[in-house]
Amino acid sequence: GKWVLTNLPEEYELIQGAPKDDSDLLGEIEANLDLNASTCGGKVLDPYYYDVLEIDPKAEPSAIKRKYYVLARKYHPDKVGPDNKEAADKFKDCAEAYQVLSDPDLRAKYDKEGREGLSADRTTVATDTPKMDPAILFAFLFGSDRFDGYVGRLSMATSASVGDSAKVSMEVARTIQKRRVTRLAYNLAEKLQPWTQDEFELCKTLWNTEATDLSTASYGLELVRTIGKIYSLTAVQFLGSMDSGVGLPSVSKWASAQRAAMKESTDASKNKMDTIKAGMEMMSVQQKFAKEMEEAKTEEEKRAVQAKMEEASGDTLLKILWTTTVVDITVALHEAAQMLFFDKSVDTETRLKRGHGLKALGQIFMDCPAPEKSSEEEKSAAKQYEEAAFAAMVETIKRKEEAAFASG
Repeated sequence: GKWVLTNLPEEYELIQGAPKDDSDLLGEIEANLDLNASTCGGKVLDPYYYDVLEIDPKAEPSAIKRKYYVLARKYHPDKVGPDNKEAADKFKDCAEAYQVLSDPDLRAKYDKEGREGLSADRTTVATDTPKMDPAILFAFLFGSDRFDGYVGRLSMATSASVGDSAKVSMEVARTIQKRRVTRLAYNLAEKLQPWTQDEFELCKTLWNTEATDLSTASYGLELVRTIGKIYSLTAVQFLGSMDSGVGLPSVSKWASAQRAAMKESTDASKNKMDTIKAGMEMMSVQQKFAKEMEEAKTEEEKRAVQAKMEEASGDTLLKILWTTTVVDITVALHEAAQMLFFDKSVDTETRLKRGHGLKALGQIFMDCPAPEKSSEEEKSAAKQYEEAAFAAMVETIKRKEEAAFASG
């Protein structure tokens, strides 16, 4: 059940020549998708959404997803700035186009009838109200460039860059993940270096500034606090294992303390929104509103039911996306922390100081306040997603630890 000692500087040196976007491994697949997206020669009644995503009407779903990722990233407010209205409009348009073209039923209807065929009870075109906030959709799917040094490129972002292609082998996927984890571990070692030299106040000042800056990114507060919890738990596990030789019991102890700090409800089911449960919740939502739709007598009543259903379904879908993203981040940061803590290029005392430093960094990120301009609605949403992230993160680390002990 013990982590194998590694040499972090040597591991990092091995990937120095590798491009950060892994184009040496994925470039050919990406190029083929881009070719497919632009040279199919298809025609439809209304090409507007295809033009928005700069793709051919006969483009494959994989090419559509890749193009959305590329363009949304290009026009994202975190990249171009919040005051660039032209880019903001393009970002919103890309999200709307993707929501239509990524849904087989909506795409078929749109191809046949154009935007006029997409009534308000099927999409957001006629209501001018996004089916799902474009910023949160992107953040929960792909993260944020501003967090690259903290979480690396999310697995869903890597998958989107190649349109979920099945041509990416397990060996390539493992290589990409190893590069990601090694970079994250090396970044942490650099960040914790002053702490290991007893520059505690300097570190706290720098880390508080970082957390505050990151929290201003699109849905950055949720990510900052989630990263903080992962840092804190992995550090507590490591320090506990160094004391007793067994780190696993620290998970439950740490989680209990955090639940008390978060003042969570004693009803654990309130916050356990893992992917399976969220999927069941989605089915329940659809069944509930299907019954209400049957009972609706007028077109106005039907539109009202449909609007409520889309809002509820959107919230549930976001829970699924967020939980998936949190599990991905947890796995990567947990593995990066292990590389950091069991790095044989430094002595035991330095590794212990890294543990205490990561615990302090985690606490600062967990305590990060909401940006001053945050509305009460945004603060409430942040709390909701923080609680969902907590459940997913603890469960993920528990499973990894249990697997490690079982194999040891």
